[in-house]
Amino acid sequence: MSNPTPDEIIRIAQQRIGERRATEAVVQIRRERPWRWFFVALFAVLLAALLFWPGAPLEWKMYAVVHGVCAQQHNIFLGELQFPLCARNSGIYLSFLLTTLSLYAMGRGRAGGLPPWSIVATLLLFVAIMAVDGFNSLFVDLGQPHLYPPDNLLRTLTGMGMGIAIAVILHIVLVKTLRKDVDDLQPVLTNWWELLGIVGLNVLVLAAIYGNLSFMFWPLALLAFFGITGVLYLVALLLTSLVMGYEGAVTDLRQLARPAVVAIVPTLLILGSMSWLRFWLEGMGLVL
Repeated sequence: MSNPTPDEIIRIAQQRIGERRATEAVVQIRRERPWRWFFVALFAVLLAALLFWPGAPLEWKMYAVVHGVCAQQHNIFLGELQFPLCARNSGIYLSFLLTTLSLYAMGRGRAGGLPPWSIVATLLLFVAIMAVDGFNSLFVDLGQPHLYPPDNLLRTLTGMGMGIAIAVILHIVLVKTLRKDVDDLQPVLTNWWELLGIVGLNVLVLAAIYGNLSFMFWPLALLAFFGITGVLYLVALLLTSLVMGYEGAVTDLRQLARPAVVAIVPTLLILGSMSWLRFWLEGMGLVL
């Protein structure tokens, strides 16, 4: 039997390393299984509490949960019901959630590369446009000179551009921080058609809101609600995972079951304490 060549030795070593990593991932996934069930059960309890807790309509309960982290001024209505978030934040967090779901639907779960620079520049332009519209609205509220009369349609539209940018940035941060098998050569967005598809999806949502399609209230209100709470939760998950030693260690999302459970605690604490504080300040007449 001939001795293996250097290339064959390298190939065999790489194969064995890959097999060992796959085995380690399977073992960790099995170890995390009780935590996955705990996460599912806890999420189900929280969702049931939101949906069925007596004494207030669902839209008000969603409004109350995010009351401390959302301005909730310049609110929008669909039919006879008020969104739990204001016009701008509705645009931001609806778009964030829709964009994030779109990225995973396109198979970009491991993608860690920046989009082409023209798309990056467009995303930065989205951020700048929302900043201009936001300051313009602020100047109106303060009775100061401003560029143009603001309205809720512009607030939601510019917020949607910001939501796309946040989704792309947060995805890259999470993937490059936590994943072991991040694909740095795969851009999160590859071409203009992908970005235009996401923009088109947002335009359809915008048309549903301002076309007053009342039957779309609950799907869109829930998406906006879970968008804003989801951003807060993902930041908590990132920090929790880093503290618990998951940096650069994840090859399967199921491996994050334990930090996913733990991250619910600071998320609830922040939402609850901020909401209570704002209601208290309003009750004291210190804020409007």
